[in-house]
Amino acid sequence: MKTKFISLSFLALGMLISCNKTNNDQTNQNKEVPVLKITQKDTLVSNNYVADIQAKKNIEIRARIAGIIEHIYVNEGQFVKKGQPLFKTNDAELKMDLSKANASLKQADADIKIAEIEVNQLQSLFNKDFIASNELDLAKAKLASVRAKKNYVEAERNAINQKIAFTNITAPFDGVIDIIPFKEGSLVENGVLLTTISQLNEVYAYFSIPESLYFELTSNGKLGNHQKIELLLPNNIKYDFSGTLKTAEGEIDPETGSIRYKVLFPNPERLIKHGTSGKLVISESKNGAIIIPQKATFSIQDKVYAFVVTTDQKVKMTNITIDATLQDKYLVANGLKQGDVIVTEGTQSLRDGDKIQIKNNK
Repeated sequence: MKTKFISLSFLALGMLISCNKTNNDQTNQNKEVPVLKITQKDTLVSNNYVADIQAKKNIEIRARIAGIIEHIYVNEGQFVKKGQPLFKTNDAELKMDLSKANASLKQADADIKIAEIEVNQLQSLFNKDFIASNELDLAKAKLASVRAKKNYVEAERNAINQKIAFTNITAPFDGVIDIIPFKEGSLVENGVLLTTISQLNEVYAYFSIPESLYFELTSNGKLGNHQKIELLLPNNIKYDFSGTLKTAEGEIDPETGSIRYKVLFPNPERLIKHGTSGKLVISESKNGAIIIPQKATFSIQDKVYAFVVTTDQKVKMTNITIDATLQDKYLVANGLKQGDVIVTEGTQSLRDGDKIQIKNNK
């Protein structure tokens, strides 16, 4: 009797396990999941790059001669026109030197006149054989000497005039003045930085791309063929004007493995300043693109897969190639085609070959 009871118990347990296994298999094979039918469509693909914005021209204004600053004609942040006075350093001593040079020049002119008269007189006497040739030659040498002295004095005077011109510092182009570290009355040395000036009617936004992407774009003929280049300002507001891609640098940075490009933006209101940071949004059109949700994919050993639903409602693990990332979506380059049906959710609980039920969209 006891043996019969044990046998019946094992039989009941076996039937229970068999029923559970059958129910689990049916549950896995009939898992209800949402799907997406692949359709190709034209879209605009955007990529973001951190940008360093610089003025079209930004130069340092330095003192060309030592002296005391007599006048500062501009204020920090002021817009100035080309040739407008910026600074004036004292030139009193230089003007005294100029007066001396002018006096020396007049003296040289007088010496030349005297020497010319002497040469003419001796030339007349020489022609009449009243003097020897060496006396005439000596007079001519004196004339050449005073003429050379005049040239030397003229060169000194020109140098002094140039130094006086250096005391008047003007704007080299239309631009905006930066910080001025000195005040009127400050003593400055030759070469000291007085301020900087930026030409802001146009600005360059510099950004870098990896060399691999550079060669890919070059080989595909895509470099420069962008639909639109936009700029996001530091407050995440989109700038009003679109940019134009300009020439790249001539070499790849060996430390970063990247190459730098620049985008030219108009800046008529001079809103963007030299040194501003921003973000470039570079967009290009894609014809016949395949876009799928990121959650429809999964990765195994650096490869990306999606489950494609076959005609008998089984899932097939399919390797795909990602062309670009669009927020929460992927732009697919290879692996899927028009009309394919893929699982969009629940991929973690599926295995290759599982049978599913398609969840109706409500």
